[in-house]
Amino acid sequence: MTLLDLFDAARAERGDAYAVNDVTYAALHTGSLRVAQRLAERGLRRGDRIALYCENRIGFVYAYLAALRLGAIVVPVNVLYRAAELEHVLGDAAVTIVVTSASTHPHIEALPAHQTLLAEELEAWANDDDSSSTLPPHAPNVEDDAVIIYTSGTTGRSKGAVLTHGNLTAIASQVVVAWRWTSRDTLYAALPLFHTHGLSAALNGTLTAGARFICDERFDAARALATLRRDDVTMFFGVPTMYVRLLEVLDGPPPALRLCVSGSAALAPDVFTAFETRFGLQILERYGATEFGFALGNRFGGPRVPGSVGVPMPGMRVRVDAAPGEIGELLVNGPSVARGYWNDAQATAAAFVTDGDGMRWYKSGDLALYDAERDVYRIVGRLKELIITGGFNVYPLEVENELNRLPGILASAVVGLPDPARGELPVAFVEIDRPVDAEALRFALGERLASFKIPRTIHVLEALPRNAMGKVEKQRLRELLAQKL
Repeated sequence: MTLLDLFDAARAERGDAYAVNDVTYAALHTGSLRVAQRLAERGLRRGDRIALYCENRIGFVYAYLAALRLGAIVVPVNVLYRAAELEHVLGDAAVTIVVTSASTHPHIEALPAHQTLLAEELEAWANDDDSSSTLPPHAPNVEDDAVIIYTSGTTGRSKGAVLTHGNLTAIASQVVVAWRWTSRDTLYAALPLFHTHGLSAALNGTLTAGARFICDERFDAARALATLRRDDVTMFFGVPTMYVRLLEVLDGPPPALRLCVSGSAALAPDVFTAFETRFGLQILERYGATEFGFALGNRFGGPRVPGSVGVPMPGMRVRVDAAPGEIGELLVNGPSVARGYWNDAQATAAAFVTDGDGMRWYKSGDLALYDAERDVYRIVGRLKELIITGGFNVYPLEVENELNRLPGILASAVVGLPDPARGELPVAFVEIDRPVDAEALRFALGERLASFKIPRTIHVLEALPRNAMGKVEKQRLRELLAQKL
């Protein structure tokens, strides 16, 4: 079965029930068919790529479901991306149509021409009672490509992880089963729909469970707390930063929730403890990635162990590539694992390893340890120099490449600074050949990169520390950073 099959089953049983915000399952189905008709009229065909570059809104959901109905491939795009990132993603995926909004459209106007549609226009189509779909419904196969989600790699260029319809079904089914999700639940989240956490867990999980998803455009702690106090809201999904902010604004009794899930970055044990003390609920931390959805999660029925990511999700297998009790790279296998990277056979081959039994494992790049005493896995570091800030991935080489393009910069290096609220913050060190203004550099980067990738501070050095091979020794930079704090 595909995600569309699961959605149709929920619609058949609960057509008048709310699906997303104040849109019912019946209206969501009818609206997405109307949008599919219009997209087909504009040339979108099976296998074509359609980029969704807009904020959280119902138009995103209509476009997503409509594209899946047509057998097209959805490319969710981070709304914080700017020229450099957009050029690469849209070009690499050879996108046919880009869905934007009034707020995001200005950022693609200067790029090479693409057929663009406004999400506001799609919403009007969906609600046009005089419009109907005459398209025969497309029944995608589970092996068909469904989405391409771009995630940066060690080369600094984003790679498109290809998830099939079968992958999406597996991910949604796993979270529904693992978290005892039912049609009686109402989830509140302000997770971006362009991200796996928001799309694969929050939206797809809701449609699979026949539940309701109250989807906010952006996270505001006070507004979130007020929503969570509603009688019908039972679940909250967030990143660690959001839980820190909720602790800051809590006044009076906490909301009565049955489940809070955290992911996309490591949850500090002291945040876990503080939340349990003040909200009376243990956060369920899980571990996932764009390439496989969610491989590990703390047990719904407990124990939920602070600092751990629990046990394999339903149907998933994991192993640590090391001797028992030692730290090694975490390998992942299961029905949710992406088939590979879009048009990148080399990256795909490098990302997988086949064992002696012929089983194909995805190499996560994360260092893990199996805690046999508590029967949980712990993520203890990363093989790659990935910086995770507020749930978003920052790859140093990408930022360094943009820094090195700026006047006066001879060389640069970016490292992560631990931060209690956002997990880590990117910090840059630069070699220069003329005086530079750090704030001017940060402003220039803001024209090329998403805001979360901009270094919090830029330190000027006479020379970056290098080894005998000329490679920058980033550990020495981290030590220097610690001395400056």
